[in-house]
Amino acid sequence: MANKKNIKGVNADIPSNMLLTDYERKQLIAKTKKHNAGIEANKVVYPDPEEVEFDNLDLPTIQVLGFKGFDPKSTNLSALFGGGRQRNKNKTRGKSGGARGGSGGGGKQLPNPNVVLAVVQGMVGNMPVAAMTGKLFFGELNAEFGDRSKARFFSASYKEIFSRSHVVALSEVGPDFVDEVANSMPDYTGYCSVANTRNQAVGFLVHKRLKVIGDPISHDAVANVQGVPDLRPAFQLNLEDTVTGEKFSVVVVHLKSMRGGPAVSGKVRYQQCVLMVKALGANFTGFITGDFNMLLDKAGAGVINDLDPLLKAGYVLLNPSDTSATHSGGSRLDGYVVLNFAKLGNLAVHAFFSDATIGRSFTDHAFCTAEK
Repeated sequence: MANKKNIKGVNADIPSNMLLTDYERKQLIAKTKKHNAGIEANKVVYPDPEEVEFDNLDLPTIQVLGFKGFDPKSTNLSALFGGGRQRNKNKTRGKSGGARGGSGGGGKQLPNPNVVLAVVQGMVGNMPVAAMTGKLFFGELNAEFGDRSKARFFSASYKEIFSRSHVVALSEVGPDFVDEVANSMPDYTGYCSVANTRNQAVGFLVHKRLKVIGDPISHDAVANVQGVPDLRPAFQLNLEDTVTGEKFSVVVVHLKSMRGGPAVSGKVRYQQCVLMVKALGANFTGFITGDFNMLLDKAGAGVINDLDPLLKAGYVLLNPSDTSATHSGGSRLDGYVVLNFAKLGNLAVHAFFSDATIGRSFTDHAFCTAEK
């Protein structure tokens, strides 16, 4: 069970202009409730891939599963379920309420998992597999509504991706997703935070080379900012490399979405970063990674200041000038923020959604890797 840490009195450390007004807070709460209703109404359940004949699927079957977002009169079902070209209607930079092509799966297309696997292998197949010696490899992925059914449907692809890292930081996953994947990968152990009402949590897969020291730590204050619902905690593991003896910590985050607008929602993310600085302390050694839900390539440039509390505390954004899109909307939302952890580098972005064969039907985020 994860230890829980809450930080009190944080408002004293936050400029007044970075606190939500009553109106802004009520608007964010209302938008969240509306979004939650949309997710529930359009919930996706992936079929067992061994029971699906992709060449013989009919529209009613797909609608029951939750994949509703296309017009059968203008869609080539055979090409679609064979992994046909996807249409990405989201052309805006950033990620707002409409960036997922419909809440909870409405508008999504059901791809052939074997086609997805081929795309995945083409992107990560030449990467080294995590081993008991040599470099340490790290990966990060927002699985986009990752639950047990999705873990099973894309099982082969997840194994292909995650086996490349000694630590995989996961966001937008439920505990059932983490359990399912971990159980399918004998060399890995899964750890997961408590999920919000949308079954969204954050977690890790950890290779057997690394020893977890103590219990996971859930920084629950990060999920409790001015009464905004359904935020996610920051989740921390303290690790020891059994080969070198080096000790370090990893933290995964999925900060407040841009729903409600970058400026207003940015106030919440700013406060979440303040909370992490206070929770982790000046002696923290390691990195924070995950879906920061902010334009990371603009951090420190005066355009946004969501990340400023971490930067001012000495954290360094890996490859700060890199503008590679980690989200299908064209923005760099995912990354690594490092403190007292030398020689972490070789940031790489594996954007599965950039392949026109599958588009964003697998996930709307890239797999972001680094190594030490």
